[in-house]
This record gives sequence, structure tokens and C-alpha cells, in this order.
Amino acid sequence: MPDRRPTTWWWFLIPLLTCGIGTFVMVLIGGLKLRSRLHTLAAVGYFLLTVVFFVGAQFTKPGHTGAVDAVIIPPFLIISLGGIAHTIVLQMKVRGAAPIPVVQMGSDPALAAAQWRAQRRQEARALITTNPPLAAELRIGRPDAPGRQYDDGGLVDVNHVPAAYLVSELDLTPEAAAEIVSERDRCGGFSSPEELVVYCSEMTPERLAIIRDRLVFIPF
Repeated sequence: MPDRRPTTWWWFLIPLLTCGIGTFVMVLIGGLKLRSRLHTLAAVGYFLLTVVFFVGAQFTKPGHTGAVDAVIIPPFLIISLGGIAHTIVLQMKVRGAAPIPVVQMGSDPALAAAQWRAQRRQEARALITTNPPLAAELRIGRPDAPGRQYDDGGLVDVNHVPAAYLVSELDLTPEAAAEIVSERDRCGGFSSPEELVVYCSEMTPERLAIIRDRLVFIPF
């Protein structure tokens, strides 16, 4: 499953590329996301230091180092170098604090499709029970029938499909499929899934449990 937590790796680029001017913005965002009063107050502090730097810069003289420079250099170092380090810590904290999204049942396309097919199988089974002529017309359980248009969710009529379809639709071995076809012809068809375990030497209860939901036994 892809990681859908917030992408924060780029946060440090803001104070880096703005020479610290954007530090207070990123620290404020981080503080609000973490609901941290400490980081929020730090953002206010960075903002005030930024103001001090810009105001002091108006009184500096090019090529001359004076008292004003001594005043504005520390704020600049704090909002630039200190701000980059602070932002790196924040970006990791924000990403680490974000919960990893959990895929809910049905939100995955493959899972939703499987659930839809299971629902179709239930509907098709109901038709076999309540309206056998219609079920026969729709060729429920007969993936081998040409021209079939009704989607029964992958049901297989064990009593009528050729051995090849038992292999392709139920993932049985050719030997198991041949044995099932031979036994159904000999005994006149099956009436329940449990009979497959009795008459087919390769059919185990565990294997039957996997394919049981896709089996139907329409009488000859």
C-alpha cells in the first residue's frame, strides 16, 4: 500500500532558499499541525527576529562594520541556520505524527470486484432455487455455453460443464477434473459439494472449502 502520509521533506528548502525569511512560516505551519504551543511561540520569535533584521539592515552602511551589524547578524544566523535545523526537525515530527491511512474494506478495486462477484453468485443461486427455467435460460453455472450474457459471478455447474472448465474455472488438476466427470456420469450427477470429497480422491475438505462458494449442482 502506498504511503499517504504528508510529504514534508521539502520544508527545509523554504528557510534555505529565502535565507531564513520564510523560517517563521514553516515553523508556524509545523506548530499548528502538531498543536504545539512551544513551536507556535518559536514561530512568533522567528518573525520578530526577522523584523529586527530588516529594520536594522536599513541602518547599515555598505563596506562599513558598526554596532548595527553586531545587532542584526545574530538574528540573521538564528533565522537562517537555526531556522533550517528547526524546520528539519519539524518536518520529521509532522510526518511521524501523521497516522498511516488504513485501507477500508471495499476501497481496494480488486477487493470491491471480488465482493461484487460474490453478490452476483448469491443472486444467481437464488434464481436457481426460485426460477429454474429462467436460470437454465440464462445458462447459470455454464461458462462453456456459447453466447452466454448473464454474469453469474463465476458459478460452475459441476454436473454439466466439461472437464476442461473444471480445470480452468476451479483450478483443479486435469486428473481430478476427469475423475469428477467420470463419477458424475456413473452415478447420475452430484447433489452436494461433500460428494466431491467422497468420489474424487484428490478433493480434500480444505480444497473444497476454497471453491465451495463457486459450485452449483443442477440436476441432470
